[in-house]
Amino acid sequence: MKLVQNIILFLSILLCIGLVYIAFFNVYQTDDYIYSWGAKRLGIIGNSIDFYTNWGGRYFGYTLNMLNPVSQDPENILPKLYPIFLFSTFIGVSALNFKQYFKYSFSDSLVKGFLLFFFYTTLLISISEHYYWISGANIYFIPLILSGFLLLFYGKFQESGKMGWFLLSAVLVAILMGSNEILALILLGALIVLNYQIKSKENRILLIIGTIGFLISFLAPGNFKRLADSTDIFYIKWAKRVGVLGANTIYIAFKTVLVLPLFIKVFEKELQIIIKKISFKKAVLIWAISFLPLLFTGYIMNTVGRQFENIIFFFLLTFSVVMMFRWKGIKKFWGISFIVVFLPQFNILPERYSNFNIDYNLSSIVKEILYTDLKTYDQEIANRISAIKNSKEDSLILNKIKTFPNVLYFDEMSSVNEDKKYVNDQLQKYFNKKYIRTE
Repeated sequence: MKLVQNIILFLSILLCIGLVYIAFFNVYQTDDYIYSWGAKRLGIIGNSIDFYTNWGGRYFGYTLNMLNPVSQDPENILPKLYPIFLFSTFIGVSALNFKQYFKYSFSDSLVKGFLLFFFYTTLLISISEHYYWISGANIYFIPLILSGFLLLFYGKFQESGKMGWFLLSAVLVAILMGSNEILALILLGALIVLNYQIKSKENRILLIIGTIGFLISFLAPGNFKRLADSTDIFYIKWAKRVGVLGANTIYIAFKTVLVLPLFIKVFEKELQIIIKKISFKKAVLIWAISFLPLLFTGYIMNTVGRQFENIIFFFLLTFSVVMMFRWKGIKKFWGISFIVVFLPQFNILPERYSNFNIDYNLSSIVKEILYTDLKTYDQEIANRISAIKNSKEDSLILNKIKTFPNVLYFDEMSSVNEDKKYVNDQLQKYFNKKYIRTE
C-alpha cells in the first residue's frame, strides 16, 4: 500500500505542477464578461436580483460571479492566479479534514490532501470549465471546497461543543444551498440523514436553514423561465426521463468503478477506520444520497456535463465505503485502474452523445503541456481583446484564434457566415459594439 501511495503522491505533485503551469496562460472567457457587464449596468445587488428572477436561483454562486474584476484587470492576472489559489485551498482543506477526523500529523494529512486532489482531477467531466473558467469555478469548484470547510467546522463543533463552530457551519449551509442545485440536493440529503441518525437541536437547525435555502434556490422564478416544457405525450416524456436517468447513472457508475480499486488501495487505512465506526446499512444510506441529484437531473432531462462533477466525487467517496464492507478485495485490481486513468479519452460515441465519452484528464493535461503553444494562445487572446477595446468602429471582423487549448477553457466566436453565438453577444455587450464576428 505504501509503495502505491508514494507513486500516486509523486504523480499528484507532478499533476499540480502541470496544472499550475497551464494556469499561467489562462484568460477571462465568455460569461466572465457578461457578469461584469451586468454588474456595471445594474450594480451587484441589482444584477443578482435580475439573475434570480430571469436565470436561476444560485443566489450565492451568481452573486460571487458579479464580483468578477475583468474591467479592472487588463493584464489577466486573476485568471492566472485564481486556479492556483483554488488548487491550494482544496488540498489544504482536505488536509485539515484528515487531521480532524483521523488525527494525523499535518504533514501526513497534507500528503492525503494531495492524493485526494489526484483522484478528484481524474474524475472531472470538464476540467476546463471546473478549474480554469472563473465563472464555472465559482459555481462548481468553490462550493466543493466550501463543503470541505463545512465538514471541518461541523467536526470541530462535535468535538468541542463550541457554538462558534456551529454558527460557521450554519452560515456555510446557507451559502451552499445557493451555490448550485446538485450540491444543494446532496447537502439536503446529508442533513436529512444526519437528523435521522443524530437527533439534536443543532442538527434540526441546520436542516431548517438548509431547507429554507433549498426552497429559495429551487423556487427562483428564473428556474421556471428556463425550464423548457416538453411537447411529448405523457408516456414518451417519462420514457425519456427514465432513459436519461439510466444513462447518467451508468456513466457515473462506470467511470467510478474503473478508478475505485486504485482509490481503495491508496485510502485503505482510512476506509478501514470508517467501517469500524458505522454499519453497512448506514454506509448504503449515505451512498444513496448520490441518487437524489441523479433523479433530479433525470426529471429535467439533463445529461452528463460539468454539473455532475459534485455527484461523481460524492459517489466515489461513499461507494468506496460500501465496497469495503462487501468486496474490499477489489483493491487487488489497482494496477488496471492505474493504467486506465492514463488512457486518452474514449471517443467511441457519436457526436450527439459525445458528452458520455470517458476521459480521466491526465492524458489531456500531458498533451496540453507538450503540444499546445499556450504562450501563442495567450497572446492571440490578448491581441483580440485589445483590438476590440481600442477600435472606434461599431462593427468588427476579427481573425480566428488559431491555437486551440484542450485543458484551458475556450469557446470561439461565430464567423460572418454563422448565426450569432452567445460568445459574440457577450463581447458585444461588454465592449458596447453592434457587431463582432470572426472571418
